[in-house]
Amino acid sequence: MFSTGNCLPSGGREGPVKFIIKWGLLLIPTLVLAIPALAQTRDTRLADYQAPGSVIIFSKFINRLAITTFGDNAVLPRSEIEIGIVCPPGVEPTTTVCFEHQTITLKFHWVCPGSDDFTTQYICPETDFNVVLSVNGKLAFSADGTPIGTPPNSNTPRVPAAPCANGYLIGWVVDNADRPIKWDGLIGDAVLRGPNIDVGGGQLRSTAVASYSGITIQAHPALANGALITLGSGGELLFDGAAGHYQAVTGKNYGDVKFDNPTARTSGVTPLNALNETWLILLTLDVRSGRPNYPTFVDLDFFNESLATVSTTNPLWEAITSSGLHFICWGQFKLSDIDSNLTQDFQGSRKGVVITSNAEKEAFGGVADEAGPVTLLGLVQVFEGTVANRYMERSYIVSMYNNRMPQPIRFRP
Repeated sequence: MFSTGNCLPSGGREGPVKFIIKWGLLLIPTLVLAIPALAQTRDTRLADYQAPGSVIIFSKFINRLAITTFGDNAVLPRSEIEIGIVCPPGVEPTTTVCFEHQTITLKFHWVCPGSDDFTTQYICPETDFNVVLSVNGKLAFSADGTPIGTPPNSNTPRVPAAPCANGYLIGWVVDNADRPIKWDGLIGDAVLRGPNIDVGGGQLRSTAVASYSGITIQAHPALANGALITLGSGGELLFDGAAGHYQAVTGKNYGDVKFDNPTARTSGVTPLNALNETWLILLTLDVRSGRPNYPTFVDLDFFNESLATVSTTNPLWEAITSSGLHFICWGQFKLSDIDSNLTQDFQGSRKGVVITSNAEKEAFGGVADEAGPVTLLGLVQVFEGTVANRYMERSYIVSMYNNRMPQPIRFRP
């Protein structure tokens, strides 16, 4: 259900800047005074992913059958989306705002990846739905459309199943007329569980579980709480930090990776290094939901670990491996499928860094989309275990960082 990566030429890169201090202590006062001038201030148009927002994005969901956990035999969904809403920071509760049991309505969209198959017309399928919760309340639901748990855990809202196996979920606060409004109070996270695997004795149980925080986007700070968001001419949600709109997000990411390791290192019968696969999960908010979309292209630079003693001349460390990929709306990619050299054997180290280019959409196939720079959000998910169980015994997820450079976009529901 996701597009495959293409090997693309890497963009240009800048080398490190080296400073030579010739006059020692004589320059120290000058350098101290210069430091504040060199400090980079945060662009006020950017969203703060760690603060409550009026929009929230869950970067990956899994729409598969529920699993049975190992040990306690609990039956749980593969994805559990947890959404909460709090009183916006700086807003004092009154009898009309943030009062007890005040209800807030959220509009959600399951967004699915498009396919490179021309017969699909590069359409990203979507399903939308609303949920209602109250201030300081919490709701949890799955991506497969089935209720979670039994009494006393039976407060699951009625939510349609996602129209695909994997993709992302985006939600925003609306008023009673379904119009987007400012309410910077959304928080949430997602729990992803691995499939049933053979845990011995013919038992098929799940052992892997991982979680991540939702990405939150605030409305423009000058808007009053509860004020209407100004939409684009076609009803689009605008993320550019302009007055009346949502704050902006970025188009370039940095992340920590664990290179793929399909080969066990053994001493006797005990593996010294875990076998693992690592996947990049990437998405863009520049989406024409339910309509044809151009592919998003991203160049990737991977670097291996530093030498333990650190060296400015050893070519084996901080060595670069460049590649690239493309996806339509959303995609997940195993490192060694992106480039067969992204393994621990070739890199000579377990861990490394990935730096993306600024993501861009390229015109293709007569699609009525907009080409040019687009937003990019991402996660890195690692699976560890045995080959027989597809490395699904353990899993963890890490978020990616951004370059703090706003990339204005429009999301068309």
